[in-house]
Amino acid sequence: MPRVLELDQSSFDSTLKKTRKMFVDFWAPWCKPCIRMNPVIEKISSKYESMVFAKVNVEKYSELATRYHISSLPAYVVFRNAKPSQSKIGAVTEQDLEKFVIENSR
Repeated sequence: MPRVLELDQSSFDSTLKKTRKMFVDFWAPWCKPCIRMNPVIEKISSKYESMVFAKVNVEKYSELATRYHISSLPAYVVFRNAKPSQSKIGAVTEQDLEKFVIENSR
């Protein structure tokens, strides 16, 4: 099973319902910063077993981007108990993204 799940509309909702903490990377294939962040997210995801890591392609599933008011990419949202808790926008350093995950994985 891949460490970072690729979710569609249906799997997003079902995964969210059964997950206490979930990090979601909202991205698009044409977004160069999104592509650059992929290996960083994969690496960080392997360190934090208590959080589910997922990706949503906003080009295919724009309704999810609209639902969570995503207007810039990449966008990272941490959900706690099926509700958005914290977010971060843009390509960031590995250290900054990991700090964001650590702060939200407790």
